[in-house]
Amino acid sequence: MLTSMRWSGITAGVASLLAVALAVPARADITDPVNCITNPTIPACVITVEQPNDSVGGGGGGSSGCRDRQGQTIPCNIPGKGWYGGDGCWYQRAEGVDLGAAEALGGKVAPPDAWYVGSCGDPITNFWPASFVRYAVFGADLGVELLAQEAVRHLRLPAPQIRLSPDAGAPQVVYVPTWMWVDEAVWSPRSATASLSGLSVTAVGTPLTVAWSTGDGRSLQCGKGTPWTASRDPASASPDCGHTYTTPSRAGTYTVTATITWRVTWSGGGVAGTEPDVTSTASVPVQVVEASAVNTTS
Repeated sequence: MLTSMRWSGITAGVASLLAVALAVPARADITDPVNCITNPTIPACVITVEQPNDSVGGGGGGSSGCRDRQGQTIPCNIPGKGWYGGDGCWYQRAEGVDLGAAEALGGKVAPPDAWYVGSCGDPITNFWPASFVRYAVFGADLGVELLAQEAVRHLRLPAPQIRLSPDAGAPQVVYVPTWMWVDEAVWSPRSATASLSGLSVTAVGTPLTVAWSTGDGRSLQCGKGTPWTASRDPASASPDCGHTYTTPSRAGTYTVTATITWRVTWSGGGVAGTEPDVTSTASVPVQVVEASAVNTTS
């Protein structure tokens, strides 16, 4: 349902729905019902989603659709009638007589808000022409909102691939710096594009920061971090993301956790928006030990 989708994520540039149901005659031009139950693959019923291939998050695509309050599959878009609004109506921008009627009842609205006219009925049971017309104010095109929601939902944001030096499989030594970073294969934007009826919206997730918990009560925030290389001094500290343990792991291991924060944006249909940040997390166990020294004499 588009109304519930809007409040779950698509927030940029959207005004509250101001609906006015009118007791007016059914529109004579509302014909040609679209039934997604008997014709589930027709273009009005299927949102296609494309995800570029990558080495970590996978790729490919998928599809989704719209449903009414009873869970029945319904068209997301009906040519000549508009996009589904989550309330049994399909909306398109009000113009001409429709715009005049809407403004006569509710007054003019300031951009980006605009009046839309909804054709209300039940395409599943062929209940056309519509039983009534509904006028509503929206701050963004319903098709853009719906496709933005789908694109955001299909983003594949990978968990961090944690890299340590010394390696996580080897013991960390107290008072010897541990380098921490996220594998380069993860540290790149991910995108997904949702399309229907000639309209496309692309969502992009971009990694911003990594929050680390080292398991011994310490935490820090970094960018991707700097990989350790054999040309570096093993006793040197990471220039931007590292930790030095001062106590061994008495219980056997500490758990190192990395959490990437992703900025999520979308654009399409001539508009753009920003979603709340999203995170992905991974953890690895590490053993921390004290190094033993042996003194010998001749």
